[in-house]
Amino acid sequence: MRNTSAAGSPLTWILAVAFTLLLGAAITSRPVLWRPALFERTRDMTQVVFAQTFTAAREIYGPPPDDRPVAALLGNSRVWLAGHDPFVQREVDRLGARIRVANLAIFGAGTGDFEVLSRHLDHLAPKTVLVTVDGTDLLDTPGHPVSGLPARLLHIGWADGPIAPDGSMARLDRWGRTLWPLYRFHEFARAVLIDRVAPPVEPAPFPTHFADTRAVFTYMHGDRGAAAEAAYAAWRRDPSFARFIDYLTIGSSSYLEMVRDRARQARPLRDGDPGVRAFDVLLARLVATGRRTGVVLMPQSPLLDQDPTGEYAIPGFSDAAAATIGRVAAAHGVPVLDARHALGPDAFIDFDHPFPELSGFQTRLAQEVVRVSS
Repeated sequence: MRNTSAAGSPLTWILAVAFTLLLGAAITSRPVLWRPALFERTRDMTQVVFAQTFTAAREIYGPPPDDRPVAALLGNSRVWLAGHDPFVQREVDRLGARIRVANLAIFGAGTGDFEVLSRHLDHLAPKTVLVTVDGTDLLDTPGHPVSGLPARLLHIGWADGPIAPDGSMARLDRWGRTLWPLYRFHEFARAVLIDRVAPPVEPAPFPTHFADTRAVFTYMHGDRGAAAEAAYAAWRRDPSFARFIDYLTIGSSSYLEMVRDRARQARPLRDGDPGVRAFDVLLARLVATGRRTGVVLMPQSPLLDQDPTGEYAIPGFSDAAAATIGRVAAAHGVPVLDARHALGPDAFIDFDHPFPELSGFQTRLAQEVVRVSS
């Protein structure tokens, strides 16, 4: 007997596909998926990268707050802290420029992550993009891959990019995310649903103003803030490299191990390296889409020059990496602001990160935003 069940009907399959697509469109619409979520404020370092990747995606796909031209900042924790939106926006406004700053930085992101994120920028349509980078962001090592969780969550595109997919399943995953928005954002949709149904204890948002270093340490370290502030003050009285390590040991021992690991695994950059290829493709895409593009070499702590053993820094690496970055940028006609030596040692929380607001780097960054946008 011929099977005439509804389940085998072509019309049933067509309706099922249509329903699935409509459901996906409804879930990934601006009012449903792209409202601010409490989990974005997490201070759990195991969840921060996921949360900040969602924030970057929400900035791109969510409703714009106004119709000002957008200047997008690509980068990682260096510019997430030193170039936090309110700090840079205040300086841009003070300069009289009608520009909205959108900081798309994600902790731990490398140039592979920047390149994947740039594939989504048409939805934001920024007038200007500043790629903020450090030479170590082009390194691809087992401990610090140039392409990590942000690239996996946001990977779209039919063709392979500058970093080859890790097997056929990764390629199928990318194609699925390209074709179907609900699958593209399914991790975010799940997190948002949990956030709505069982909201976490509401953490404080990142401050829009820091009065002093004590305020920074209190926010970052909580109950250990006073001890970190005391150790930092001890270093200010005796500004030696060893004393700074003592200070970091109190509040940032895991960070110190990360820096040591980075120095152990680093090697000179070569043009064929994955991070260099990704940086090249990133700039090529930004220029080809007509975006006003600039590169900012982020500040580095002068204390690294005092490292007596080379345990935390590779001698000569910064200059060689800056030369590579400059050469790639020049090939695309992209200007480079070398701000590696723009700040003194007391402007840094550690070896990589300027103090949010207190370092003053937001002023220089705002000037570059306006200059490149003009």
